[in-house]
Amino acid sequence: MTSIGNDIVALQCTDPKRTKQKRFYSKILSPEEIEFFKSNGFQTLSFENFIWLAWSVKESVYKFHKRHQRNISFAPTKITINEFQLPSKQNDLHLSHAAEGISFKRQSCYSCEVRHDSLTFYTRSFVTGKLIFTVANDTECFNNVHWGLKEISEDGYIMQSQEVRNLTINKLRKIFLTDEISIEKSELGYPVIAQQKSIPLSFSHHGKFVGYAFVLNETVA
Repeated sequence: MTSIGNDIVALQCTDPKRTKQKRFYSKILSPEEIEFFKSNGFQTLSFENFIWLAWSVKESVYKFHKRHQRNISFAPTKITINEFQLPSKQNDLHLSHAAEGISFKRQSCYSCEVRHDSLTFYTRSFVTGKLIFTVANDTECFNNVHWGLKEISEDGYIMQSQEVRNLTINKLRKIFLTDEISIEKSELGYPVIAQQKSIPLSFSHHGKFVGYAFVLNETVA
């Protein structure tokens, strides 16, 4: 299916003490996922960041699937992470202004295989000291996935909404070589490119971070 989903967690907006309380994380993680963390002895990821990584993974998959199954609701424990691969090297993500790219280097990402409604999805995530950023797909190939991240000056909804749209529009203008690019909401509430509605587009924002992801096949470009 053609779709996309992404999510951001701004770690400074989370409460590590509350996150590590069982009554909180048991609403996100399945017992198998909790045991997976305990038995694998993660050295590069704290338990609270593992929880928020799982949240980001599941939220991204939910956004992807929601485009085709409009009546589903977000139930994190019903979205299960079956496989979890750690990055083999530190990512080179820098956010002094904005970071943008195409695809994801698997060796620099946390990579997951996820099951939801008997379907299999795949995710790639960047984890830094400030944020977690995840994109979901229904294939292990992310070569046609464009993404962007930016740290903004304020964390209000209006600023978040404006900044993520501006970031995306600037990228699309460079790709299509035109200023005639605008973004509107679909009838289900997710963003669409007014001039290219067949291109799946996803926004996310949390705290002072905003991000986008969209799928652009070579034949469209």
